[in-house]
Amino acid sequence: MSKRYIYPFVPKSTANLLPGQFWALPLSNGLFGCGRVIQLAPSSYFFLLGARVSFLAGVLDWVSPLQPTSESISGAKCIAQGQAHIKAITETGGEILGHRNLEFDEIVPWLFRGASYWKNSFVQEGLVCIRPQVPQDEELKLASLFIKLAWYHNLIKIAEERFVPNNA
Repeated sequence: MSKRYIYPFVPKSTANLLPGQFWALPLSNGLFGCGRVIQLAPSSYFFLLGARVSFLAGVLDWVSPLQPTSESISGAKCIAQGQAHIKAITETGGEILGHRNLEFDEIVPWLFRGASYWKNSFVQEGLVCIRPQVPQDEELKLASLFIKLAWYHNLIKIAEERFVPNNA
């Protein structure tokens, strides 16, 4: 039996998050961007520090004078993905507004690598480690491997850079 969600709600941890949920990113020009839950840490990762409050978030290529809805974000792709803290929601838009299946918009977790090669660096699909990083991953600067970002709760800055002219 799956959980029943009543929107909107303010999450206190990732326990009530679901990939595909979205929230508003209020911009300085009065418009809204949209944040999206892309992936949660696998349950086997919950022994790691911060696993109950961090998740893979995305910022959509979407802006509107109205808050996002499942219908209005239809087809919007991610312009950025990174590891975020639950405060990315609670200190920006404040609440989860709804859910739209990621598959409908062909959104998947991106492939990431560390900023530079270290013995304990991994190539990851979103938050999931898929193999150890090798020196060639950095040397080749593989276009398909984004550098893993830890945003914590600064997603609005990414949306501002994209949608607010001269936001310096």
